[in-house]
Amino acid sequence: MEKILEKAHELGKLLAECPELARFQEQEVSFFSDEEAQKQLRLYEEKSTALSEEMRNATMTPEKLEEFRTRMAENMKELTQNATAREYLEAKSAFNKIVNGVNEIIAYHIRGEEAGGCGGNCSSCSGCH
Repeated sequence: MEKILEKAHELGKLLAECPELARFQEQEVSFFSDEEAQKQLRLYEEKSTALSEEMRNATMTPEKLEEFRTRMAENMKELTQNATAREYLEAKSAFNKIVNGVNEIIAYHIRGEEAGGCGGNCSSCSGCH
């Protein structure tokens, strides 16, 4: 157990030193101190909440689901028109990709298969390893 915890500390230090985390932290400060970006975020959250509520109350059909997806994409597009918000979300995504990759590798070694199990259909996949 001691060796596992030692390796976890090493991994934590490597993650803390990676440029993706530094960029994410830098963009996070910019994003949360930018009043216009925060205003856009609040609008996005309000629209998303209203849309989620509408989805819960609607009779779901494939067409309705597609309409909701389209509207959510439009809401995100509005948010990312703000450069600060866009850069923050991109930096966050880049760092999350590393963390998710680490988690997938750990899961692979524990279970002997990749997280989610690759079935060969890439329609819902975020990309190959």
